[in-house]
Amino acid sequence: MASKYSIVQYVPNPIANERINIGVVAFNEEQVRVQFLTNWERVRNFGMEDITFLKTFAQRMSEAADCGLIFPGDNPNAPYQERLNKIAQDWLNSIQWTEPRGSLEDVDSLLEDIASNFLVDLNSQKPHRRDRQDAARLTTSKFRNVFQQHVKNDYKELLKTSYSVQGIHAQHKFDAVVANGRPCLAAYGMSFEVKRQEHLQNSLSWMITDVKQCQPDFPIAIMALQPKKDFDNYQELQQTYRQATSTFSELGAKVLAEDEVESWVLERLEKAYLL
Repeated sequence: MASKYSIVQYVPNPIANERINIGVVAFNEEQVRVQFLTNWERVRNFGMEDITFLKTFAQRMSEAADCGLIFPGDNPNAPYQERLNKIAQDWLNSIQWTEPRGSLEDVDSLLEDIASNFLVDLNSQKPHRRDRQDAARLTTSKFRNVFQQHVKNDYKELLKTSYSVQGIHAQHKFDAVVANGRPCLAAYGMSFEVKRQEHLQNSLSWMITDVKQCQPDFPIAIMALQPKKDFDNYQELQQTYRQATSTFSELGAKVLAEDEVESWVLERLEKAYLL
């Protein structure tokens, strides 16, 4: 499926038309991925003004992307440019978009490429915290590594990203799914390095429950990024991590650390006779 991307730019003075890149968005008809700067000091010096509104904007877009939207209240049936312009209207032209361009890459690979090319992110003194989208990319990357190393057949026919699995009441999209005619196993990435994700945890619990009610033996893995001890709110994040992963396990999912994903995938592929 063809993808598109756009660069998000901050324009403190629309008359002067000077601008600086602050984020990137990659999307197709089914997926949305966004990435913004983690260190805003260069942007603050560029605009010479309070940039709290930029951080709020970035947070809103990230939360919307987690739900498959470009922005809160997005209408997926509207044209790309109309959808991109709508969210910027509330920001007094200080935030603008480049014209969407096409790419043959999948959304995750495209986001990685454009972020490295268009975002200048100075190292922050605070430890980097990976979010839900980082967890999703890491999950699919680890699946892809296993397929590239061990699967002789054309793995692109078997490995699906952002793919739906049938539950009792609905279909649910997982980050990585192995499907040989029908889904054989699925995985979803979650990050506990960041806060404000209760709705994501509840949604994931519902996904696991609904799929397991439909297919009790269907293998589901949750790759959970555990908070690091040097985070200033480590105890709070660790408690959330323990509670959530315990719930996922009770519901029938296999909770994996990031270094356990590839061995789990390999084991499941062997059981499914796909090697």
